[in-house]
Amino acid sequence: MGQLQYAAMKLLYCWFVTIVIFYRYFLYRVGIGKRPNFTDRWPEVQRVYRQLTRMDPRIRLRGLEHFPGQHPAVYAGNHIKFDDPFFVCYAVQEASNYTMRTRFVMRDDFFVGFPWNLLPFRMNEIAEMGGSYNISQGSPSLAQLKPLIDILLKPDSFVIFPAGGRSRSGLWFEYRDGMEAPGSMAFFLAQAQRKNPDVSVPAVPVGRTHNPVLGVSTVILGEPLYLAPGARRDGQRALDDNLILAISDLVEINMLHLLGGLIYLRCLHNLNVDVPRATLAEGVKAVLATLSSERYTDPAFNTDFSGQLACTLRYFQRHGMVRLVGDAVHCERDAVLAAPPVDVAYRRTNPVKYSANQILHLADVIAALENAALGISSLPASKESPGATGRPEGFTRAKPRSPKTG
Repeated sequence: MGQLQYAAMKLLYCWFVTIVIFYRYFLYRVGIGKRPNFTDRWPEVQRVYRQLTRMDPRIRLRGLEHFPGQHPAVYAGNHIKFDDPFFVCYAVQEASNYTMRTRFVMRDDFFVGFPWNLLPFRMNEIAEMGGSYNISQGSPSLAQLKPLIDILLKPDSFVIFPAGGRSRSGLWFEYRDGMEAPGSMAFFLAQAQRKNPDVSVPAVPVGRTHNPVLGVSTVILGEPLYLAPGARRDGQRALDDNLILAISDLVEINMLHLLGGLIYLRCLHNLNVDVPRATLAEGVKAVLATLSSERYTDPAFNTDFSGQLACTLRYFQRHGMVRLVGDAVHCERDAVLAAPPVDVAYRRTNPVKYSANQILHLADVIAALENAALGISSLPASKESPGATGRPEGFTRAKPRSPKTG
């Protein structure tokens, strides 16, 4: 049998396995048998999911050298799209050569109400079959958190999003009403290590950047952080703070970010809204020239700069942010500066501001954008943070940071 025939037969087998699981689930819904789990046959189900969603051509993985290589671990990331858990789980599977899979945390009210209640099955159950653990958003109970600690003691791993919900405005961490700080990852590490002193649980920072122009996402694994044995509350808080800082560095800067930033700054500071395309291109190149090798950048900057510039400008034009007139770009100032409601339509309503918000926390990038757009000198804020230069009580690093070349 040739390789193509073998691959086709294997895919057909994966579809068969997945359909059988759904069939067993519907039998369970009418009271026949136990509820099956996709996780019992995860390699086959994942293969089908990847084909249905065309995930493979839509994802780029970076930082896999930081993969801890074993269970248990907590993977903590930013949250920008509904399918973030699947992309992070995919990264773990790829890094482990498909020998490991992870669970993920989901809010328990996501699939409640219209239209989910009209379906002949329960989406929360489907999610649980795929490895989710459902908890209340904002104030989960200890009964909901205990199974997550038990996962680490198996040992196993899970994915969680400290912000507690998806970002609607593009901000890497979007603070909502009643949210004073991102959720504590150190809590899970401390509880697992207290119950089993021999276990060492890394907190692995993860960043997902989505480029809607190309429909491609980049998932980056950062350097694992470890909680020192017996760390007190101050040490746990230090790890949480440093974990958020580590996640915030895992942005893959792309043309959408830099071009959106330049257009936004021109409109904000009442500069001429008619600008040559070549001027914007030079501005983007000037920003790239200043960035440290610590920053992740889209490889397309080096391989298809002109193509990326052109398709990004067309994307902004489709959304009413600019008008392309020959070699000139006319910026629609009112549309660019508009502050839409912070809801799921924010990205479509103002993609310029949405893309700029994704890098708003990167002081060096913003300073470079200001220099390029305004021709002024800006002093970037220090990249150092409390605990970044030393090791506060309860916080240790796995190894020195490695360069992040694009």
